[in-house]
Amino acid sequence: MPKVSEAYREARRTGILHAAWACLARKGYHQTTMQDVCEESGLSYGAIYHYFSSKEELLHAIFERTSQMGREMVERARAEASGPKSTLEAIGEATFAHFDEPTFEFVTRTDVEIWPEMLRNTALRERFRAGLRYWHEVVTELLTEAQQRGELRQDVDPRAAAALDMCVVEGLRRYRLIDPDIFEPERIRLLLSRLSQNESSDDAVKD
Repeated sequence: MPKVSEAYREARRTGILHAAWACLARKGYHQTTMQDVCEESGLSYGAIYHYFSSKEELLHAIFERTSQMGREMVERARAEASGPKSTLEAIGEATFAHFDEPTFEFVTRTDVEIWPEMLRNTALRERFRAGLRYWHEVVTELLTEAQQRGELRQDVDPRAAAALDMCVVEGLRRYRLIDPDIFEPERIRLLLSRLSQNESSDDAVKD
C-alpha cells in the first residue's frame, strides 16, 4: 500500500472540516450527525473516523483551525508593519475584509450555531476563552506600545479599548446578518480609528 503523504492527510482533514462546517451552518450542532458529514464530504464512515472520532472532536478541530488562522494573520501583520499602529491597522483591515467575502454569512451563521453548545460544554468554552485571551493580549499590547509612542490618546485604557474592539467586531458580525443597511463595517472601522487618534492627530484634522 502506498504511503500517504502529510499533505494528503492535511487536505483530507481540511475537506472534512469544511463539510462539518457546512452541516453546522445548515442544521445546527445538535441536529447535525456524523452521517450528515459523511454525505456532505462524500466520504465513508471509515474515512471520517480515521481523522475524527466524534462530532465534538470535529468542533474542537474547527475551533483550533480558526484560532490558527487568527494567529497567522497577526504574525503576518507584525512582520509587514513598521510599528504598533500600522500593525493594528493591518489587523483591522484584514478583520473587516471578512465582511466583504462571499463566505461571510455562512461562517457567521456557523459561529452563532456553535455558541449554545460552547456555553454548555466546559472544554469548548475553555478553548474559546483561550482564543479570546490571546486576541485581547495581542491588541492590548499593541495599543499600549502605540500609546507609549504617542500614537494613541493618553486617556485611553488599552485593556478596555481592546475589549471594546472585540465586542464591536463580534457584535457587528451578528447584527449585520439581520440588517446590513444599519451595520456598515467600513463606517464603523473609520469611527473606531478616529476615536483612538492622539491629540496631535486631532489637531491636524481640525487644521
